[in-house]
Amino acid sequence: MTRPYFEPLVGIDTWFLFAERHEAPLHIGATYIFEGTPHVKGGRGALGLARTIEERLHLVPRYRQKLMWPPGGIGNPVWVDDADFDLSYHVRRAALPSPGDDGTLRDYVARVFARPLDLDKPLWEVTIVEGLTGGRIAVVNKVHHAMVDGISTVDLATLLLDVDPEPARYGRPRKWKPRPAPNRNDLLAYVTRSMSPLEMIRDVVKLQPRELLDAVLRSPWTGGLQLALSWLRPGTPLFFNQPIGPHRRVQSVKVPLQWFKDVKTAFGGTVNDVVLALIGEAMSRWLYERGDAHADSLRVFAPVSVRDESQRYRLGNLVSAMVLDVPLAPMMPSDRVHMVTAATGDLKRSRQAVAAQTLTQLATWAPATLQNLAGNLMTTQMRWSPQSVINLVVTNIPGPQIPFYTGGAELIDVWPFVSIYHSLGLNIAIVSYNGSVFFGVLADRDLVPDLDDFARHLEQAAADYRESAIRPVRKRRPPTASRRRTARSRQKAAKQAVDLGVDDQPVVATPNGDRRDVGPEAAAEVHHLV
Repeated sequence: MTRPYFEPLVGIDTWFLFAERHEAPLHIGATYIFEGTPHVKGGRGALGLARTIEERLHLVPRYRQKLMWPPGGIGNPVWVDDADFDLSYHVRRAALPSPGDDGTLRDYVARVFARPLDLDKPLWEVTIVEGLTGGRIAVVNKVHHAMVDGISTVDLATLLLDVDPEPARYGRPRKWKPRPAPNRNDLLAYVTRSMSPLEMIRDVVKLQPRELLDAVLRSPWTGGLQLALSWLRPGTPLFFNQPIGPHRRVQSVKVPLQWFKDVKTAFGGTVNDVVLALIGEAMSRWLYERGDAHADSLRVFAPVSVRDESQRYRLGNLVSAMVLDVPLAPMMPSDRVHMVTAATGDLKRSRQAVAAQTLTQLATWAPATLQNLAGNLMTTQMRWSPQSVINLVVTNIPGPQIPFYTGGAELIDVWPFVSIYHSLGLNIAIVSYNGSVFFGVLADRDLVPDLDDFARHLEQAAADYRESAIRPVRKRRPPTASRRRTARSRQKAAKQAVDLGVDDQPVVATPNGDRRDVGPEAAAEVHHLV
């Protein structure tokens, strides 16, 4: 007799499941846009993606598994093979109404991402969309966050794509036989055995205060302490940091990757630092245009991958995070990049990201009741607290810098999306692919009716930063600590002037046509940009 087969759902993956609410489904995904005409004769193109998935699905067994819940909900659910798996339920077809432009596609994608996945079936869904202008084909992909993180999503996508127009051959689809799932008694016995980690909590309680303090202060817990303090500091909620509803709005921006490299070369830091500075610039302009420019900084939760090569294709969440403040005061591009670089450097030196990974690993041993409680507490805090500890999530995923194909059709655009949560009414996902950086913005439809304006500012800010980086205004100085302190002092002085009611700062026109108050040194260089 074949033994029952199941895999436990553990760690932060469990939290994503328990924390989900009807108005806040916790799936991630992307919209992939392909050329309509394959590069090889007889190629299937993106319209044949269902056949490609059928041929290669055995490479990702989790996509044929669903969750099984223990009796009485006294433990974490487990993954079991879905004996009733039906590929046609997960791979769907749709057609856009005229005119079939990108705006029409975004409206459709927003409705798709607003719908929760069925928790009684494998937690993924693909929709092949026809009717786009130019004969293009879109593929809208959703995967529950309990199943994968952003990095593994990229790896899984490459299994369904090819590096050459001529598709890889996998032969006839393999016949799949589901393994038997455990019965209720088997699952109950497993849950009972898995409760022994409660003894670990008892051992921790036995520690004397001095021993406990020493344990916390030892590396990497010093970073953990700073991480905890960053969450405890009250932040300034922005207009989209309110309880969200069930409807969504999406936007996308495409920027050449070389632009970010030019800015990095000119001002220092990393490409990720430039991305964060650019988001801060676009947010600053957007808030000013809305008459809502009262916040000094944008508090960003930035997940980072902690995968190594041995874990490259492992499913589940292997991520850590940093919480940092991106300045919003008007300033030159070089100053904003320097300030972000200084902030990320401080966080790296404090080992905050390492500590965050250690904290998420602790969730592996938390009983399901505590996981559920954590989800409810997070929900309550975000729903009712007027002081949002963070303003938005920004996740940046490095992708392949070569073209990919499916059925001979080239992948030309990617719109990545990360789910929003109760008081996080706007989040940003970024992925680099084939020489471009793609921004995908997911927002609450009612809280953010002017999302198009933010996308416009993001696109314009990218052009302005690149222009500032390549323009030989004067011999550039390296991003020293002294210059970063000068930028911070300028920002603090501007804030104090506003607090005191002083209005003696010069008013200049920025490259996007706004009129803004800036300091005298910045005014001279902004005027030069115009």
